[in-house]
Formats: sequence, structure tokens, C-alpha cells
Amino acid sequence: MNPLSDLVTWRSDAECAQLAERFQSAHPFPHVSIDNFFSPTFVEWLIADFPKSGNVDYDRFCEGEGEGAGTRRNYANGTPDAFPPAFRQLDALSRDPDFLTYLSRITGIAALEFDPDYFGAGLRESRNGATLPPHLDFNYHPKTLTHRRLNFLLYLNPDWKAEWGGNLEVHLDPNVHRHRSLISSFVPIANRVLIFETSEVSWHAFDRVNAPDDLGRRAWSIYFYTRDRDGSDEIKRRNTEYVEPPLPERFQPGRVLDEDDVAFLEEILHRRDLRIAMLYDMRRGFDDKYSRLWNEYEYYLEKYRQSQPSIDTPADPAP
Repeated sequence: MNPLSDLVTWRSDAECAQLAERFQSAHPFPHVSIDNFFSPTFVEWLIADFPKSGNVDYDRFCEGEGEGAGTRRNYANGTPDAFPPAFRQLDALSRDPDFLTYLSRITGIAALEFDPDYFGAGLRESRNGATLPPHLDFNYHPKTLTHRRLNFLLYLNPDWKAEWGGNLEVHLDPNVHRHRSLISSFVPIANRVLIFETSEVSWHAFDRVNAPDDLGRRAWSIYFYTRDRDGSDEIKRRNTEYVEPPLPERFQPGRVLDEDDVAFLEEILHRRDLRIAMLYDMRRGFDDKYSRLWNEYEYYLEKYRQSQPSIDTPADPAP
């Protein structure tokens, strides 16, 4: 018997067929939310084993606005060798062929492959003030160049309330629909899994976390890939693309800004500036790379031109 089988609440064939129908028919892209996905005992172990703030193993994976960011610093661990024991079990389960087949039955996506690099995935804890604007995920693995097909998100927050934020949101294209892009949202309660297909329309986000100070939004994620996909010749390689949401409706002509308003505006401007700086860095890298390629091209082109007279001059006529 598979030693990992007790970790999952396996659904029957009939239940998997119902989940597959929900997944494929979901609007505006295939997705499904499943409660009690794993066994209660296993989820209790995962919750208890999640790294705690202040621990050395926690702090070395923190991201934030410098050392003084305090509770605004967020934990992001995508290094399996540094996972606590419960999450190493979850890692082992996620690579297991039986589990991959199970996901294929739920989603209809065959030949799924696990990502041992956890590129962009792993353990996450988002503190108060954290938010993730609507975005499309990168669609190719940077090393294997396989197609990213499936996001698998597990939430680990007992008794989490919707008003605390951090709710996973499903969006239409926010470039087009702006204030009306939000379709649905899911509270990140413990043992809830959200599975969705990664595609050119799978816009998603989570809203601002505003929980009690001793709590953070905890999640674990893994992404699955396939060697090929329908229409792959027409799919352009893409990095993650973000769209900042429009200003909240409270910002109307004549409004007097309070401290929270100013802090909000400073934050979104800072986020915008960080993304602009990132694009400039990428541009500098591309400029350097392609200028060297152009110089090489010019070099070999000139060598070719120099060789042309000897090639083009006709041979002396025979006597």
C-alpha cells in the first residue's frame, strides 16, 4: 500500500467526475475550490509545523521593506531541503504518481509533471498590509521550458474570517474590466485547496490582509507542468504580468485625505516604482545582451564583405 495514501481524502470516481465538471465549467477560466482535501490529522500537523515568526529558519526566508518592516515582512520558502518535516511529506506526496493521476482526474489535464525546483512556489505567510494585485502567472518553466498548466494552492488558516482579507480572487482581464473585473473570491480557510488552470486568461489576486496582529495568511503552493499543450505554437512565452487595481471608490473629487488614504497612495506608488525599476533592469540586461550580438553580427558581416571581391571577381579567361 502506498504509505502516502493516508494523507489525502481521496474522492470516489463519481465525486472526481463532479469536480472535473465544476473545474471545466468554471468562469472565466477552469478552477475549483475543494474543502477537506487532505486528512484532518495531516492538516493539523502541517499547521503545527508551519515555521513561526522570530525563528531563525523563518527569518532567513522573509521578504519585505528592509529590516525595519516588522510584521510587514512576509515569509516565502521555496527550498524543499528547508521545509519542516510535515511539508517534506507534502512534497513527497506532490511528486507521487498516484497523486498526479488524481489531479489529472479532477482537472482533465493529462501527464502532469511536478516541479522539484518549486519555482515561484512553496510555503508563504503574508502579514498585515500584504496584497497581491491581479496578475497572470509566467507560463513556461525557466529551466525545463515545459508548459505551466496547473496552480495548486493549500490554505492553512484555522477560523480565518473573510473580513481579514487575503481572499483568493478570480478576475476577468483587469486591463479591460477595471472595477468590474472581480468574479469570485475564496476565503483561505484551513484545508481548503484551490486548483486552477494556468493560461492566458487566468487572472487572479488576493485582497489586502487585515488580520489580528498575531496572525498571518498561510499557504502552500506547487505548480504542475506538461511537456506539451494544445496550441503551443501560438502561445508566447511570458513572465508574470501584474495590473494594479483602480483606486477604491472612496477616492472621489472633494474627498479630504486621511492618514490611511495617504499611506495607501504611497504604497501603490512605491509598488509602481519598484516594477518600473525592475523593467529598467531587464532593459539594461537586454541592451547589453543584444548589443553584443549585434556587434558580433556586424563583425561577421564585415568579414563577409571583405571576402566578396575574391569571390565575385571572374577568373581570367583561358588562353
